[in-house]
Amino acid sequence: MKTFELRCDVLSPLHIGTGKEMEPLSYVIKDCRLHLVSFEQLMCAFDETQRADFEDLINKGDLVEIRRFTAEAMLKYGKALYTVETSTDVAAMYNAKINDIRNQLIIHPFIRTCLKPVIPGSSIKGAIRTAIVSEFARRKRLPRPSGYRAECEFESKALGYRDAKDDPFRCLKIRDAQIEEDDIIVRRVVNVSRKKGGPLQENDIKVVCEATHSRLSGKDAAFSVGLLMDDKLAATGFTGRAFSISDIIECCRAFYDDKVRMEHEKFYNGSMMAQASSEQLISGMESLEKNEFLLRVGRFSGVESVTLDTYRNPRPPKQMTRWGTSRNLAEGRYPMGWIKVTVLP
Repeated sequence: MKTFELRCDVLSPLHIGTGKEMEPLSYVIKDCRLHLVSFEQLMCAFDETQRADFEDLINKGDLVEIRRFTAEAMLKYGKALYTVETSTDVAAMYNAKINDIRNQLIIHPFIRTCLKPVIPGSSIKGAIRTAIVSEFARRKRLPRPSGYRAECEFESKALGYRDAKDDPFRCLKIRDAQIEEDDIIVRRVVNVSRKKGGPLQENDIKVVCEATHSRLSGKDAAFSVGLLMDDKLAATGFTGRAFSISDIIECCRAFYDDKVRMEHEKFYNGSMMAQASSEQLISGMESLEKNEFLLRVGRFSGVESVTLDTYRNPRPPKQMTRWGTSRNLAEGRYPMGWIKVTVLP
């Protein structure tokens, strides 16, 4: 078993979600800090009078008063499951609508284990797999799959295996990594598009989510993961084409370096909104050492980074919809999901 340590420097804000949502009643924002409310702990802290008052508000269905009562009680007793920083924009949005019954400031949380934010090893492994499958398919000059069955068999042809038990990625294991709570901030993510080389235009789609700090946004964040390669299993010949750590570096460089340049030229070049951030990504990419490569992980990675070169054929929900025509930027400025991976000796 070969073991490698991967140091991952977060270059741009990263969000890996849970599929769940925080509704306005479940959290309080005060002084640019979000406090996730523990109603169970609050109820235990209440005396009989407070508990009766709270139950009376619930029976009346007065959401504004419930929010006010919950906020005051939570801040008084400190009964929060966790607290996390928010951007000034998000805090202002919350404060402007705190007394509005129509307030639907939904927040998408970062994935956590025991309430601690984590980077799943599966997210890193999935990003590596995309790059390797794309590059191996290109080298083999595989024909574009036609039909559902051919698409299902495409990866097995690229990686040279027959069924799931022969998949060479069985030899690759990547552990989850815990990151610091101080590395997380609640941000606004804005969907933008660009027409005919003009400036980026904000669309109506906006999301508020927990995301990491990053080098581009002004505060470094990093984490380390362990990568294990089962060379004994690979040597048995029971799996498909074996690959090395050098293959991982080479394929990821070939796949993701191209995405940085493509996205810059298509969306950011000449547009003041995100050009500086994109140029920093290009500069960092061009100065990578031999043991370093870029990955793009998490939500908002862009269709080109999660589908295969040459064989890319995403299916938008509507027949007339085109893919790859917009991007999601944290605070309207920072591309999402880029990390620099260093393979440590």
